[in-house]
Amino acid sequence: MPAPKIDPKLTKRFLTVNQLCERWGGVSYMFIERRLKSDPDFPRPRKFDDGRIRFFDLDEIENYERSKITAA
Repeated sequence: MPAPKIDPKLTKRFLTVNQLCERWGGVSYMFIERRLKSDPDFPRPRKFDDGRIRFFDLDEIENYERSKITAA
């Protein structure tokens, strides 16, 4: 019997912009927007279903945070 297909959206963890702002100590929405425009290494959000809400992959965010800590 073949293995069932697993939807990656259901197994990965994602953050909304608001959750990411909270994670980084209450930074503003514009802080995230500026990062998206000015930092090519900043993880890009994904849109699911109707495409109105952006989600950031938590694994990518954690890798980005680690890269910034080791660079400092």
